[in-house]
Amino acid sequence: MKAIILAAGQGTRLAPLTDARPKPLVEVGGRPLLFRTLARLAEVGVAGAEVLVVGGYRIDVLGATLRAGGFGAVRVVENDRYAELGNFYSLLCARAATRGEAILQLDGDVLFDGALLPRLLAAPGPGVLATDVREDLDAETMKVDVVDDRVAALSKRLVSAVGESVGIARIDAALAEEVMAELATFTALGLGHEYYEHAYHRLAAQGRGPFRIVDVSDLLVTEIDDAEDLQRAEALLRASAVA
Repeated sequence: MKAIILAAGQGTRLAPLTDARPKPLVEVGGRPLLFRTLARLAEVGVAGAEVLVVGGYRIDVLGATLRAGGFGAVRVVENDRYAELGNFYSLLCARAATRGEAILQLDGDVLFDGALLPRLLAAPGPGVLATDVREDLDAETMKVDVVDDRVAALSKRLVSAVGESVGIARIDAALAEEVMAELATFTALGLGHEYYEHAYHRLAAQGRGPFRIVDVSDLLVTEIDDAEDLQRAEALLRASAVA
């Protein structure tokens, strides 16, 4: 199994903290968010060269920080089109390095506790989306809807949904290749600004997969997009036993 951490974006809403580094290197509780993600992966036995970090913005700083932090064995994969294409392209950049492997796909801006990945790994596959099952979903939420235990749709534009896909997924090997093949069609289809989740949505609509969800609403998991999110994440850390 390989892990793919998406860390190519600039994170302009967290400026000036991201003026000279990608968003996943911003400290949360005194530690870069990316280091926290790497520690969680190591806890489930995925470390070193089994981890790919897809960088773009300030990739030089990304690589140097990983080496300085003791993560020099982690593989950095470059997305040289991060500024012009949606984040689907970051996931696609890892295709060659993960072919034939199951993958753990993780957004680089998510803080989560140590119970999430074991729960994700234990769930029935071949595709599993960590989902915050709840009703209060705003326009910016990546919504997921389920019919008969299977993901039926995944989009920010959904009217009906069971919760929010939090940006962490497990995709078994055969389905991972289907996902990558779908992502490879996006540019030609005029979908160059899409999120990678749109590949999951398109495959689910064709009855492929299946994709399922695992409920993580009882766990500490939060996306960090702006200063308010960062303050909330810091508060959640202080109030919890998460290291």
